Amino acid sequence: METITPTALAEASGISLPYASQIISGKRTPARSLAIHILRTTGWRHGSIAKLTDEQISTLESVDPWVPRASPEAA
Repeated sequence: METITPTALAEASGISLPYASQIISGKRTPARSLAIHILRTTGWRHGSIAKLTDEQISTLESVDPWVPRASPEAA
């Protein structure tokens, strides 16, 4: 498995640095849609989607795409 830093993960995927660190360390499991978004933006494949084929990932992505939370400034 490729490695990625929390900073690189946070910047590429738009999640917070602490959350990125928890995902990488295995303390938190991202939603499947976020795990796919992370794969698409960084190339790093989280263990929760490690056994899925590219076709399965594409299908899941089409029915359940990643939708980031609205920022507080947008509210």
